[in-house]
Amino acid sequence: MSILIALSLLCGFYLVFPFAISLVSVFIADEVTPDDEATPSSNFACIITAYKDLDIAWPLVRSLLSQRYPHFHVYLVADVVENPTAQLFDSHFSLLIPPVPLHSKVASLDYALTHLAEGHSHVVVFDPDNLVPDHFLSVLDRYHQAGFDLVQGKRIAKNIDTTYAALDALGEYYYDYAVRKALYQLGSSSTIAGSGMSVRLDLYQDNIAREMEEFKEKGVVVSEDKSLQLQMVSNGFRIAYAGAAIIFDEKISAAHQIGKQRGRWLNSYFRHSLQALVAFGKGVMRADWNAMLFSVAVLMPPMVVLMALTFFLMVLGLIVKPVLSLALLAAAITFVMGFLGILVLNRAPRPVRRAIPQIPLFVMGQISGFLKIKKANKDFMATEHSYLVEIDDVWAARKREFRYLSHWWTGREA
Repeated sequence: MSILIALSLLCGFYLVFPFAISLVSVFIADEVTPDDEATPSSNFACIITAYKDLDIAWPLVRSLLSQRYPHFHVYLVADVVENPTAQLFDSHFSLLIPPVPLHSKVASLDYALTHLAEGHSHVVVFDPDNLVPDHFLSVLDRYHQAGFDLVQGKRIAKNIDTTYAALDALGEYYYDYAVRKALYQLGSSSTIAGSGMSVRLDLYQDNIAREMEEFKEKGVVVSEDKSLQLQMVSNGFRIAYAGAAIIFDEKISAAHQIGKQRGRWLNSYFRHSLQALVAFGKGVMRADWNAMLFSVAVLMPPMVVLMALTFFLMVLGLIVKPVLSLALLAAAITFVMGFLGILVLNRAPRPVRRAIPQIPLFVMGQISGFLKIKKANKDFMATEHSYLVEIDDVWAARKREFRYLSHWWTGREA
């Protein structure tokens, strides 16, 4: 009975937690504001890791070379690419070709870090399918000037034109607010999304060196971004969330991609749960609000796990203790209302909201992800990319969604 009550309390807490912190965050202003007179001070090393497919990365390279910010260099690592050749020639761009196949994002990042030019102060990590508008680096620099050593941009779906892409985007819009913006607004840290984050160079070099030790030992590294965020928060650093630093990310377009992607993510959650518990313990010992709240958020079970466990406990409670079932039902209703509310708070576009009735399709794919959890320990499991589009086209179609942030790139309120 005590186990049933404990699990029910845990599920109830995490069903209500995301919406509660998101609601409170609405009344708290960002600590950082745009400053048109600020002198650019950061020097960014923009690292893109391409695996097998180089074509998908060129639109991102072009979007970075179009930045209005003056101090940066783009490094594109072409790992396991047949006959890699540069499509672009620019003083701000370098194509890096490893002499032997690396088969690892971490190894590609390490290779890039060993080939950086002098003078860089921060590293910005990208997936090859990303795109960024021309104000992206300027916004990151403003947060670094405000004293933040790590900054996560606003990662948003690039493609929302298919059912599965829109369903994938639902999760991105939800988590972008619930565990990035809301946490940061409450004085804690934004979680890292895996791309679109900027990190002080020496901190990132130290982190990747640690990850390379694991890579050499095990042959694969899963979710190096999750390890980075927990390591930094445990060491007293706070990760900022830059909502105006928009980064478009390709979403899956077919059902068969769900299991591979979610298998990797589920593997990441279970692998780093102990690390999150340790970070929470350190936070309690130091009375560190940042570490405590962040660890609680990171320990939040994946949505499909949370809902499945809740349903199981509700059914079991009907037999053993009906009042628990009623309490869990109330919490589940709060979660659903909160989910919809967070989508509204984060201004999810209409095509994404229209996909809500199709969520069961995505859940089935997530369940298949459980079968691939162990595989992620041995396989890179790279996500397939196929949505080739330029930033000008995406920004022209989507810019209106972000008009509430336009004072960051126009110097005035929308």
